[in-house]
Amino acid sequence: MDRIRVLEESLWAKVPADVIEEAKQAARTEPSWIAMQGNGHVVAMAPPGSPDTATGDVIYIAEISPARRA
Repeated sequence: MDRIRVLEESLWAKVPADVIEEAKQAARTEPSWIAMQGNGHVVAMAPPGSPDTATGDVIYIAEISPARRA
């Protein structure tokens, strides 16, 4: 199971299911991010995206981490 850490609860409900699925697919080996761009589009982003390095034109909504291996 993928681990999802929601950073912006108010925006999480607006994330389309296909963007969540895209982020999960991208997170097979390293974390991916779901972010809202300055133009209002919600997208899945591969690293090096990070809330710690965000500029004013990107709002990070969630981090999707790779599934834990049993």
